[in-house]
Amino acid sequence: MTTNNPIEINKEATQVTKANYQILNGNELIIQGALEAGYSLYTGYPGSPLADYFNILHKKKKDLESKGIQVVIANSEANAAAMASGSKQAGRDCLVAMKSMGLHVASDALSVGNFANPGPVDVDEATGETRYPGVVIAVGDDPWSMSTSTPADSRYLFKHLHIPFLEPSTPKELKDWMAHALEISKKTSVYQGLLLTTFLAEGGGRVAVGEPKIVDGTKTTLDPASFDLSKNVMVPPNSLMADQRMILERFPKVEKVLKEMGLDEEMGSSSDIGIISSGVIFETLKQVLEAGDYLDRYSLYKVACSYPLVTDLLLPWLKTKKSLIVVEEKRGFLEAELRNFCQLHGLQIKILGKEFNVGEKSAEGFPSHGGLSYELVEQKLILALEMLGESACPGEEQSQNLGALFGANLPKRLPTFCPGCPHRETLSLLKDLRQTLKEEDVDLISHGDVGCYSLSFLAPFKEMHNLSAMGQGGALGAGLDMFTNNPSVVLMGDSTFFHSGITDISNSVQAEHNITYIILDNDNTAMTGHQMTPASGVNVQGHIRPRQSILNAVYAMGVHYAEEVNPSDRYFYKSLMRDVIKKEGVKVIVSNKECALTYGGRKKREERKIFSQNKTLSEKTFFQINTDACEDCRVCVDATGCPGLGQINDAYGTKVSIDPQICVSDGYCTKMKACPSFEKVIVKDYHPSMFRNSKLSQFDQLESELTLPQPKVDLAAIAAGETWRMVVTGVGGSGVTTISRVVAEAAKEMDGRDDLEFKFMDQKGLAQRNGNVTGHLCIHPKGTSSGAVTPVGKASLLVSPDLLDGPKQSHFLKEGGVGIFDKKFQIPLSILLDKGEEAPALSEAQLRQQVRETLGEQAKLYHFKNISESLFGKSVYSNAMLLGAAFQGGYLPFSLASMKGAFERAIPKAEIENNWLAFQLGRKVYLEGDLDLLDQLKTKVKKTKEELLVESLRESLLPWQNKKVMIKLFNQSLEKLVSYFPEIPRVHLAQYVHDIYIYDRGAKITHFISEAAQLREYLKNSPTELPMAIRTLARTYFIKDEVFISHMMISPMKRSRDESFYKELGRGHRIERINRPAFDIFGKTIEFDISPKDWMLKTMRHFRLLRSFLKGWHKREKEIALEIRSKLLGEITKLDPSEVYGALKKLENIKGYREVRYAGAQKHL
Repeated sequence: MTTNNPIEINKEATQVTKANYQILNGNELIIQGALEAGYSLYTGYPGSPLADYFNILHKKKKDLESKGIQVVIANSEANAAAMASGSKQAGRDCLVAMKSMGLHVASDALSVGNFANPGPVDVDEATGETRYPGVVIAVGDDPWSMSTSTPADSRYLFKHLHIPFLEPSTPKELKDWMAHALEISKKTSVYQGLLLTTFLAEGGGRVAVGEPKIVDGTKTTLDPASFDLSKNVMVPPNSLMADQRMILERFPKVEKVLKEMGLDEEMGSSSDIGIISSGVIFETLKQVLEAGDYLDRYSLYKVACSYPLVTDLLLPWLKTKKSLIVVEEKRGFLEAELRNFCQLHGLQIKILGKEFNVGEKSAEGFPSHGGLSYELVEQKLILALEMLGESACPGEEQSQNLGALFGANLPKRLPTFCPGCPHRETLSLLKDLRQTLKEEDVDLISHGDVGCYSLSFLAPFKEMHNLSAMGQGGALGAGLDMFTNNPSVVLMGDSTFFHSGITDISNSVQAEHNITYIILDNDNTAMTGHQMTPASGVNVQGHIRPRQSILNAVYAMGVHYAEEVNPSDRYFYKSLMRDVIKKEGVKVIVSNKECALTYGGRKKREERKIFSQNKTLSEKTFFQINTDACEDCRVCVDATGCPGLGQINDAYGTKVSIDPQICVSDGYCTKMKACPSFEKVIVKDYHPSMFRNSKLSQFDQLESELTLPQPKVDLAAIAAGETWRMVVTGVGGSGVTTISRVVAEAAKEMDGRDDLEFKFMDQKGLAQRNGNVTGHLCIHPKGTSSGAVTPVGKASLLVSPDLLDGPKQSHFLKEGGVGIFDKKFQIPLSILLDKGEEAPALSEAQLRQQVRETLGEQAKLYHFKNISESLFGKSVYSNAMLLGAAFQGGYLPFSLASMKGAFERAIPKAEIENNWLAFQLGRKVYLEGDLDLLDQLKTKVKKTKEELLVESLRESLLPWQNKKVMIKLFNQSLEKLVSYFPEIPRVHLAQYVHDIYIYDRGAKITHFISEAAQLREYLKNSPTELPMAIRTLARTYFIKDEVFISHMMISPMKRSRDESFYKELGRGHRIERINRPAFDIFGKTIEFDISPKDWMLKTMRHFRLLRSFLKGWHKREKEIALEIRSKLLGEITKLDPSEVYGALKKLENIKGYREVRYAGAQKHL
């Protein structure tokens, strides 16, 4: 055991070290420590927070294989646990890694393997010490339930299994204790646990690394005659004897070895009040104690292993204590162990842990639910000391919680499936089918378990009605099926199928259940980081293996029906799903389509290679929405929930758009065919920046033109005691972790200093699916402590490429700290799903104003995304610009050379040049502002929107029609409307007049203007309601029928938008329109799919006579328009002012084409 007193900082320390420092995350630290310790087998099963474990091993596969090291992704944690016992029998050391829930799955095999004691025994000739093959079980707990279905506390299960466990609290300990854990197992023959939590697993830091230990890679031949079957085979009476050996001989050795290692630490001052903790939360506790100068008054003890406690180390310390404060996350495991320990040794100590009971006073202690934050530890510690009659230390002053001023007022960013996710296609059909079955009085029940598809319960799908353990969703459904008439569907992943789901299907077949399994085969263990499955045809070592067929396997089990389908084939899949669900018996549908992330990642790598050679792609496909045709009905949003769908505002309010920076062009949103708005665009000779080189070349000398800033806090100041903290936040998948990675790499060298510590933590949760990602980075003096998460009010710098996510984390900013945000935000699904009937959705302009008013000079807002898109064709370089602005402002403590080295190490080679230029542009923007640069980069428009509207009107006329007269009438109508509504943008009013003239040559324009004037009189003091009422009224004067839309598909406005976006992406483009027109002829509706050519549209836009010839054509739409107009001019004007907004919004929400509009009218009229 070591004893540490409060450290004294050497303010002059500038020692240069030759240590090999690396920036490693928790999963990398586990593997690095294991390599240095000399494990022969690495196995387990992927699961957050140890999701990256196998990805890292896969990247090292050639090096590991050359060293004779074996790596296996087991089909389940139970398989991995059993493999550990086998490797032990072969005389090799094994590391098994899994998440907390996996420990439950593995517990049976771990119990059997741990009580058995197979394998050869070695005797150290020098010491005479007996040594055994070692087994270490590394488990990642998730106290905050960020990515785990059940809030497990693995300490209890470890104890139940007679597995002692180490609890590292720092990145260095995590790496070093991999060797200690193995040594304990080898000296005792007992399986050894190593427990870490999310913040250490997904965090990490700057750690000095050593050389890997050489392992014996040769195979050995065993002699079965030499096996001690009484130890190897756990059946009675052997199991009783194994129990005796474990309790009386083997496990007692653990405490002895722990004593020799002396991993426990004692620090602080002599006091009869002790504070004790273990694991990751210890660092946060010590940080609180250091900040409040508590270590000058109280004694602190760090437990390296909560089970078993080391008597000879802990007892002398406890004997000096009258009161003990126990700080731990989750349930009171350590507290219970300490109470038993004190009772065993006759110690009368008052213990305050999960409950504070002092005399007649009682209070809630450290919560048993969730994790512990810095603020919570500080609050409860002060309370405990006060109850013990102590006065709290003054500590640091608390900063204003700026984040509380935003809080619940900002829209939520819901996690959702990735753009292009094949699961979305299945769920969209399930949602559609559910409505169809409901009309037949059939209610479908959906079951599930653990995987990406667990998100199915969220909007817009809500297609998971329960959730069981991994692979047990079918068994849950089978239990329900026996007592209900509802048909059941089970969602199951491909990796889940091989993990344990296969037994579900067998169980259903044997029990004669009526149930449908939909196996979502995306060729990946996707939720945990895209590890391969038994169906992938390759293993983690890179060896080609047979593709294990899910379809063949289920057929072999005797299911009644099984079929594989491509989920993108919407119409076939829908028909198949409907028919299969209605069949009796056990049915299986295998939905087979690769994960969009792996497919997209592979395509991006291929494209990057081509672009790096200054070549172009022959063609690249995009999808877009013609917002002139879009009705904002949001059928595409409700049916897919795709994050690639965004939102713009035009004269008619909000419209759905496609964000080209997010969309992966899978085209599924186009298959709803609820409107004629979607278009496929094929760009010829595509390159993201080649055709923008004239813009890029002007910045060739930019770096040399910029002055170097002076850091506000440099490394010397940090070493002298001024901790530097940074928070990075944004949307998962937008490159936020790249910012953290660059800063982490910049902290690798730190000018060769050895007196500083660097830590980071990427708080991901379900962020990979477009939720929030928040990274915490900290540089502090060596010897001091820092928890994983930045305390409230302590960050010097907060950066975000998203205007919505950044302000939400502003509570981390300290007084004088700075938040640097982009001026735009990615539209969250919560806004798109909200039809705005309660209140208008928050706009970017409103949020920018709110941020400026709340944060004042602490907020720096820039149009980095717009600049990035204009220069590079992608918004992702805005992340480098944010770093450039932070650097130029002096908010980063690194030199320019350190930042350049960081970019070179953190960014793919083909992307370094663009990212480094973006970094320089960020510096420039910080000095000069963004508006001049943005204006300089803007594509100059040839005509204004109003000029384009006039040109559109001119093009719509037939050769013999008098264009001058029509344009004059248009202008007169516009000017009259503008005189009534100066507060409404002129271009919006021009759009209304234009659309009415396009529809029927303005036959009723005077009626519209007159009725608009009536509405003005009633709503003139309602700045929100008046524009809504006028645009809703305007929409009642035209129907977006096939004639009207034909013109809007080829209008000058549309051509101008396309030209401005695509002209810098290639050498031309063509458009394929995704359209399904309908005609009512002799009482029948005829619909057909067509991609009309320009000549067809130019012809069709003149066929206004069809409206007279086809009497029933769009009859219902016209009736709805009249009903809306009647309500606008009648009921709305009689409402109380407080009721007007909601009533108007309901009328405005009667949108869409045909059935969609009819349903809206049915609901709101």
